[in-house]
Amino acid sequence: MLGLVLKNINKTFPGDQQAIRDFNLEVKDREFLILVGPTACGKSTLLRMIGGLEEITSGSLMIDGMDMTDADPKERNVAMLFKNSVLYPGMSVEDNLIFSLRMAKMPAAEIAKRVDETVGILKIDGILEKMPEELSAADTYRVLLGRALMRRPGILLLDRTIAEADPDVQELMRKEFANINRELGITVIYATDNQKTAMALGTRMIVMNEGEICQEDSAQNIYNHPGSLFVAGFFGTPRMNLSIAKVTEENGSVVLKFSSGTIPLSEKKGNFLRELGYVGKEVFTGVRPDKVAPAKNGENGEITGELIGGEEIDDAPYIRFRVGENEFLAKAEGGENLTGKKMSFKISGDNVYLFDKETEKIIVTVQ
Repeated sequence: MLGLVLKNINKTFPGDQQAIRDFNLEVKDREFLILVGPTACGKSTLLRMIGGLEEITSGSLMIDGMDMTDADPKERNVAMLFKNSVLYPGMSVEDNLIFSLRMAKMPAAEIAKRVDETVGILKIDGILEKMPEELSAADTYRVLLGRALMRRPGILLLDRTIAEADPDVQELMRKEFANINRELGITVIYATDNQKTAMALGTRMIVMNEGEICQEDSAQNIYNHPGSLFVAGFFGTPRMNLSIAKVTEENGSVVLKFSSGTIPLSEKKGNFLRELGYVGKEVFTGVRPDKVAPAKNGENGEITGELIGGEEIDDAPYIRFRVGENEFLAKAEGGENLTGKKMSFKISGDNVYLFDKETEKIIVTVQ
């Protein structure tokens, strides 16, 4: 199988609103690909064009070596599950599974075979006679997935399918999606703005913004080595602390000068910035909150911040503080006194990302 190939795809809506811009992508057969990006970045529009639900303004779409740019959705061997997909009311689970195949006049023996296979894969044999309103949230998603799989699609498109599910159900369904990809060999393209889902699935990921590809790699590599200021600020929970600093020299060493502190850089990083001509210039800086720590009693931190308060993010405690015009997060270590107006924080130069102020592209990453 040759997979899916998008060449120079563009989508322009009425009013010259361009949703997808010169998009090029190759998805290998049996691959599990994740699309992430902010709301209105174009990921849902892209899936709808692949599925034939949205017309392609220009460019070409190939599936298994055949031009499907203008093909009817039924010709594409693609199934799609949306966030708001629902089961047919008034029908049992089994009737939901077989309805479209029965309407297509598929032989009863083939339908029965597919039911057995699908039920076995999703482990829903005990709920076939139940009605939609009798199902748990997890079983509802399983049946929706089963209904899509009954068509035996070559490509399964998932558009924020479990976005509104409880965390436990999301975790369960992520495993189901990965299992479908592995056991049935179906190509899966998953569009989500849930970064936990992207990280948990741990496969090839594309970060999108304004209809374009910003970065393509594994989720872990994108987290560790963002290629631009946008990716650094978007991908990661909690989000990276971003600010502007000036690259200067003090006593022969290169440092980052902030409004309320200075972060020394290693000799290697400093020499690199010298060679590129950044000394004396402003750059964007980024540091993950878990790499910012409150200075212990008697210690002086690299940065002094105006305390805003404490909060919990994903059940972990954080301290929010202000440096100049920017807000920072630091992971709390426990026992911090959050009643004062100022706090000092430790930040190692080894943990600071640097981005060009003009291009917003990465200059220096972390190890």
